Amino acid sequence: MRTFSLSVIAVLLSAGGAIAQPAPPPAAQPPADAEAKKNANPCRDEVATALSKLRKSSWFRMNTTMITEVGPTAMVVDYVLPDRMYQKVTQTLTNKSTEVLLVGDKAWANQGQGWMALPNSTMNDLRTQIYENVLKEQEDVGNYACKGKVQVEGRDALSYKLEDEPVKDSNVPRNETYRMFYVDAVTGLPIGNSLLSPGREKTPLFRATYTFPLDMKIEPPKDVVHPPLEEPQKK
Repeated sequence: MRTFSLSVIAVLLSAGGAIAQPAPPPAAQPPADAEAKKNANPCRDEVATALSKLRKSSWFRMNTTMITEVGPTAMVVDYVLPDRMYQKVTQTLTNKSTEVLLVGDKAWANQGQGWMALPNSTMNDLRTQIYENVLKEQEDVGNYACKGKVQVEGRDALSYKLEDEPVKDSNVPRNETYRMFYVDAVTGLPIGNSLLSPGREKTPLFRATYTFPLDMKIEPPKDVVHPPLEEPQKK
């Protein structure tokens, strides 16, 4: 039996999951009225509302392009909530793909040789990540600034920029990359988010878009051609 590499699943998890958003760094000594200021951010509240709507959707698809250690990578993840997921990760340079499928308490992977059952530990990891990154409500999505209306995927969208406030008296250089979040102006659902570098906005380091195909179904594979994959060996 072959030992399955979790590197592809790690791509999904390290990419921020489906909708989890990074929060700004905490201030060293927050003022007494920090909580009041935190609650007085309508732009942040609009982003939080859009993410909450996505979490309450019965299904959605996330298409992602990103730069990884193996080069440009494309990923599509289908969710039929609460416990069904299909993921396909493709390395752009080699066109090599790996698929992962989760249906309830069963999971499978296909690395080009057919579907193989995944061990229970990996299945449980996938279920945990769906809960933490998709179903669980976030306490803090970060401080966003409203940037007005734009066109995204042919639709009118409201745009928001994540404002990372640097810690005072820090000698650490500020990361110039920034994240943009886009919400459909009509439905209030997220359209996508991007990680951008100043001056290179047309080539995002990370870009995710969300759609809601009406014909989406996630079913167990019809043919499992190999015995269950072995648990990774612990060193």
